[in-house]
Amino acid sequence: MKKASSKLESLIRELGVTKKEFSECTGVTHITVNKYLANPSLLRLKHIECLSSQDKIKESHDINDLISIIRDDS
Repeated sequence: MKKASSKLESLIRELGVTKKEFSECTGVTHITVNKYLANPSLLRLKHIECLSSQDKIKESHDINDLISIIRDDS
């Protein structure tokens, strides 16, 4: 398996969120999902809010956790 390029990508994999689910949740294309996973600081707040409301993520993380993970990645 390819090494995660960011802490966010690692978390997304760990929680079992697929790129397709990420794309559907945030409303962005697959290419943009790859860009966001490689560089999470590009995510907009509305995308982070969408992700934090996704069932697989909200079970263990809230929006503040996601923002902290993204901030630590930068």
